[in-house]
Amino acid sequence: DSWIGWHNDSGFLTALAGDMYLEHDTGKPLLDGSPDPAAGLYVTTRRRNNGMVQKVSIPGDCMAIQIGECLQITSGGTVVATPHCVRGSTTAPNVARVSMACFVDAEPSFPLSVPRGGTSREEVLEASVPNKHVPPLEGRWTEDGMKFGDFLHKTFSLLYNQ
Repeated sequence: DSWIGWHNDSGFLTALAGDMYLEHDTGKPLLDGSPDPAAGLYVTTRRRNNGMVQKVSIPGDCMAIQIGECLQITSGGTVVATPHCVRGSTTAPNVARVSMACFVDAEPSFPLSVPRGGTSREEVLEASVPNKHVPPLEGRWTEDGMKFGDFLHKTFSLLYNQ
């Protein structure tokens, strides 16, 4: 039932515009939004003790910003990546979702390092929002200074080669 499975964005930031829903066969816009109120973007909340799953609706005239794992690492865990997924419609199977995302990433050789003089790798890992469907950061960011390209390769291997 998922259009996009659970994951954290790997880069620095992701800007998201509100969704547009279309008739799958014709491409005709559904002007009233999704015919299935349960379809759309879901996030895991930051409340460490319960990590609730919550639906997020982005108004059509707004943008949402999600934090990625690069920013979590380079900020020393001050800001934390958001586990999220997009659930498909279970009541209207002939509906397509169009979403506009702008990803701010790093070049492949960029070293993913904690800030000097304060935060440790362990503190960055501890700051993560737990989600049983997202491979832990610890198993993907295997050392301080790991290159972004290597981190991305390891992440994609774990997410998509299962």
